[in-house]
Amino acid sequence: MRKILFHITNFREIHPILFQLGVFILFLLLVLLVYYIISSFLKRIQTNANRLLKKKSSTRSKGTVRGKKIYLSIIFFQLVVIVGLVRFIMVSLPFNVIENLSLSSSEYVFGIDISHYQYKINWEELRTSHHPIEFIFIRATMGKDGIDRRFEENWKSAGKHKYLRGAYHYYRPNENSTEQFENYQSNVILKKGDFIPILDIEKESQLGDENLRKGVLNWLKLAEQKYGVKPMVYTGLDFYNLHLKGSIEDYPIWIAAYSGKDRLGDLDWTFHQFTENVKIKGIRTSVDGNEYKGALEDLKKMCIK
Repeated sequence: MRKILFHITNFREIHPILFQLGVFILFLLLVLLVYYIISSFLKRIQTNANRLLKKKSSTRSKGTVRGKKIYLSIIFFQLVVIVGLVRFIMVSLPFNVIENLSLSSSEYVFGIDISHYQYKINWEELRTSHHPIEFIFIRATMGKDGIDRRFEENWKSAGKHKYLRGAYHYYRPNENSTEQFENYQSNVILKKGDFIPILDIEKESQLGDENLRKGVLNWLKLAEQKYGVKPMVYTGLDFYNLHLKGSIEDYPIWIAAYSGKDRLGDLDWTFHQFTENVKIKGIRTSVDGNEYKGALEDLKKMCIK
């Protein structure tokens, strides 16, 4: 079961559109199955009615069953329309967000990270947010050939609206690390003032932890050679403790732990992703909230010179 879940999760990350399409098709098949079961049940009732009742009563029963089938078909059509409308609303229609400002109240510098999972962002609205957003980390690439479909738009918009921006690569542990870096460098142009490269590692390798660490370090070294700065590593606290501890301490660490800074213990963290439930004007979904352990001027010193 664990291997099956691993492959499903991996496929969802590699082919998000195909995954959503597959889920939608499975939903339709489920509705059809329910429709078939109910129709078969009604047909059985009709057959029994024909046996027990006179011809006139049987004809009336047949008409009733036919009417129920039409009713079921209407319900099925309505379900399909509802799913389509929900999708349309999530992607296209205007929206209002009540900001939860208490989540961004921190002694540290506050920022967010985004990807195409936040859909199309209204950057003019975002700029009016009361959250003290100073930096935005944006997913750029995934694996050896994946590109976040909103990266180019988000990257340009973050720069236009004067946010400190950073681009991160989602690491697929079962793909060649050199090819993954080539995908990142061919799609990400870092300029003076942009944040250092970021590697997002969340999944374990089917080939074991030693192979995972070897690939991660290779990506990081290639990034350092290309951009002339040490890149940063993003990972979850539990994943770090189980698979990466002792191998990435030479690099700045962006750690995800949602139950408070007390869980971080003596870990020398640079960024802390402390929640995934920030509500921000201009973004229709919840967003990850992050804090930088230091002052804004210190954060700017980490950027490309």
